[in-house]
Amino acid sequence: MKIIILIAYLFAFSTNYIVAQTKVKPILSNKVDSLKYGWWTKNTQLGANLSGSAFSQNWQGGGINNLVVGGVFGHRADFTKGKGVWSNDLQIQVGSLTNYTKDKPKEVRKNLDRLFFETKFAKKISPKLNWFASVNLLSQLLKGFDFADTKKPLVSTLFAPAFLSEGVGVEYKPSKHMVLSFGGATLRQTIVASDKLKSSSVYAGKSEIFGVPRAKNVKNQGGFQLVAAYDKNISSMVNLKWRWQIFTPYQFNEFDHNLNAIATIKVNKYINLNTALIGIYDRSQTSPKNDKPWQLNAGANLGFAVQL
Repeated sequence: MKIIILIAYLFAFSTNYIVAQTKVKPILSNKVDSLKYGWWTKNTQLGANLSGSAFSQNWQGGGINNLVVGGVFGHRADFTKGKGVWSNDLQIQVGSLTNYTKDKPKEVRKNLDRLFFETKFAKKISPKLNWFASVNLLSQLLKGFDFADTKKPLVSTLFAPAFLSEGVGVEYKPSKHMVLSFGGATLRQTIVASDKLKSSSVYAGKSEIFGVPRAKNVKNQGGFQLVAAYDKNISSMVNLKWRWQIFTPYQFNEFDHNLNAIATIKVNKYINLNTALIGIYDRSQTSPKNDKPWQLNAGANLGFAVQL
């Protein structure tokens, strides 16, 4: 009961704080006011797509009935005051493919799954150079299964794995569209917080799961992190956004890469074409004998989109 009361109190406090910020906002009519009092800038993007195919029972040309559903949600909120900027970025991408056949029950597979959140405070050293402190989280929302096995064992799920990074460093902003960040002091936690995943037959006999010892849920590493990010409207109809994150331990014995790129083409006010690419290079997520450690996921979707 005390926890419920505390949550209600915090919610009421945060709501009042947001309302207070909203009331102050009309006063901040220029940059001078923003530097003195601070202000929020927010951007929310929401998109959904739906497609499918259907065949009659006597169709002889091949093919199966299917339904594809996907969604994209992005929200960014920046608070600027003086020479400092506190930025928050949330990105969610999910999608599934459902096959319907005459001799088998429907089969649902995910075709896109990404959860990313970052909060960062940066302060100017010079016009193009900042120091920063940041925390970011990368994981997924949906369960993943090995469909090559008829028993369809679990291979991944929410926070299994997840990657949490905390870093302090410097960033270079050659333009408002691009930033290069170097985290000279970075801690990274690889998380496998699922007993069901550990009991999956996929990992039977393995001492580590995604690089985390089986007896533990978290693996801690210290190292260097480099992030390159780009976000620009190439034209009035095309937006390109990508983020490349590289982490290496202080021993320099491995380099992990995570790439996410999205190109959005605006067809009209509410219809967008999105093409996305996700790339992962992490030896702890593949077999040591695998000579193709890059994992890639690419797709294109046409659907409804709004910007709030």
